[in-house]
Amino acid sequence: MKKPIIHFSNQKGESLVEVLVALGILLAILVGVLQLFTMALFSFHGTSAQSEMMRRAEAVVEVVRLVRSSGISGTSGILPLAAGTRQLPVASTDTGYGFWGPAGFGVIEHEAKYRVSYAISDGGADWVVSVFVEPNSASTGAKYLGSVGGKAVRYAARVPK
Repeated sequence: MKKPIIHFSNQKGESLVEVLVALGILLAILVGVLQLFTMALFSFHGTSAQSEMMRRAEAVVEVVRLVRSSGISGTSGILPLAAGTRQLPVASTDTGYGFWGPAGFGVIEHEAKYRVSYAISDGGADWVVSVFVEPNSASTGAKYLGSVGGKAVRYAARVPK
């Protein structure tokens, strides 16, 4: 007995054009989502850099407080507690690197991605310590990832005389 052949004339399959349109829509959605992830990554790097620079600025103020409270008037000129502006050392051969670097208080590190300076001014009963930390803008050396332009940190504190 022969089986009859059944034709389904009212059923339609997807055409190549419909499949390509669906893939195009999916691709557009994926590109948008990937752009969001990219922007989030750049934002994370900038925030991470700013947080690290803030920790360094706080560390400088704490070192000044420690030296001031210990009764030392300065450490061989490395940390003079007098009015003025000073730049922390950058290279391991710079004066004061042993004090500020990893072997000392650990405020700066080898090939740092940032530059640190501080100013001490007379605020009457207290010293006013202002610290400025900015990303390394030198053409050589370590740099932060992402967009860190304008992410410099200014930090100020009062230290009793």
